[in-house]
Amino acid sequence: MQAKERIAAILEAAPRMTRGKLCVSAVRKSGKKAYNLQYRRKTRHFVKAVPSDQVALFEESTRACREFLELVQSYIDEATERGIREIEREAARAKQARGARGARRAGRDVPQNSTSAP
Repeated sequence: MQAKERIAAILEAAPRMTRGKLCVSAVRKSGKKAYNLQYRRKTRHFVKAVPSDQVALFEESTRACREFLELVQSYIDEATERGIREIEREAARAKQARGARGARRAGRDVPQNSTSAP
């Protein structure tokens, strides 16, 4: 599975992941910006002030988390499509098997391996 391997590689490579988004909370008169980290967890909103010297680290960390979540979502999409195909195949086989049994009950001949000559 390519997606599984990529997920494992991201988990190995990314030392930290932080959920959320960095937002500018204020611009000082000096032009310096203040940042907040904002995210939701189980419908609750969380806000954390981010010191200016840590902004770059938080940007990298939130980017890694975003990429990871996108990759997990694509893996789930692939697994869903594969599951749907398998279920449809299984249902078609079951329907085919029911059709063969129904034909025997109705008295119609179902091609069998016959050894007798006509």
